Amino acid sequence: MPELPEVHGYQQYINKTCLHHTIVEMDVRDDRLIKKPLKEFKEVLLGEQWTSTERIGKYLFIHVSTGKIVVVHFGMTGRPNYYHESIERPRFGHIEITFDNGYKIAFENKRKFGWWDITDSVETYRKEHKLNRDARELTFEQFLDVAAHRKTAIKNVLMDQSVTTGVGNWIADDVLYQARIHPLKKANTLTRTELKTIYDKLQHVIEVAIDLEAQYKKFPEYFLIHNRKGRDYCYHTGDELEKIKVGGRTTYVSPEWQKL
Repeated sequence: MPELPEVHGYQQYINKTCLHHTIVEMDVRDDRLIKKPLKEFKEVLLGEQWTSTERIGKYLFIHVSTGKIVVVHFGMTGRPNYYHESIERPRFGHIEITFDNGYKIAFENKRKFGWWDITDSVETYRKEHKLNRDARELTFEQFLDVAAHRKTAIKNVLMDQSVTTGVGNWIADDVLYQARIHPLKKANTLTRTELKTIYDKLQHVIEVAIDLEAQYKKFPEYFLIHNRKGRDYCYHTGDELEKIKVGGRTTYVSPEWQKL
């Protein structure tokens, strides 16, 4: 699933390709991928332009010249694809926008878990959907305020979008691995120092991922993500990693490095 760094990259891609071009057509192959009727989307978009974007975690907000805002969630496999009209529409490009410059953008969504919506206000949408501030912008005191009292596993806390918006499975695992905190430890049992370490590692993981455009093969060797891509031993101890379930999600842990 695209997490904060990937969606940040998609945002930059759209900023560079799609802004300030008049929209002349919108086609949707599967109405289940839009949360408002297609007629309403066309009323908002046709003859108008995308003017700017915002991102909160995994949510992308595209401002329209009408004043409305398109909300995009990429689901499990979603990604944008900008291409000339002479090129065939991507197989899984279930939502397609056509601009007046001869180019189109498709919302590729193979597994169809992604979707589009319309809202009048980013802040109202954020509050209605119980999203915290973007994890990249969260201060330590804000993180402490929403995380320290939780009586559940710290990994579940990190993946709670009302705590650290934009964090998913691989980021949570890597943060805890680098912080040497076992993912099953209860958040309310952690010291302020441990929580500060988690916060610092969270910011580090996000910034490295953004700087390297989420190209995992380029990540430093001490990142746990390499174990998701084939490495079967702990970078620090050399021991074999364990796979456990935390909150129903597959979780990588090094028992000697992250003691419970």
